[in-house]
Amino acid sequence: MILAGPRTGSAGEDFTYTMQALKRATIIGEPTWGGAHPVASYRLSGHLYADIPNSRSISPITRTNWEGTGVKPDIAAPQADALVLARDLLQRMRDSD
Repeated sequence: MILAGPRTGSAGEDFTYTMQALKRATIIGEPTWGGAHPVASYRLSGHLYADIPNSRSISPITRTNWEGTGVKPDIAAPQADALVLARDLLQRMRDSD
């Protein structure tokens, strides 16, 4: 199980997306931040910068990525409740064995 939310980004977001696509983890929480395209910063003037995407992360499994949408959880839960929900699910899984 992976807990995710709007502050999950960068490598954490990529890992979460990949594990979900491989069906190796259940994602619990809220959609992630939604930034799949790495950017480069360009100075436009003394006080102005622009962050411009300079590549794309494309999954060989889904042939797409999470840009703009974030990684959608398998089990939606508010961030404040996600850990308790995950513990309960793990306990139920353990009890059923």
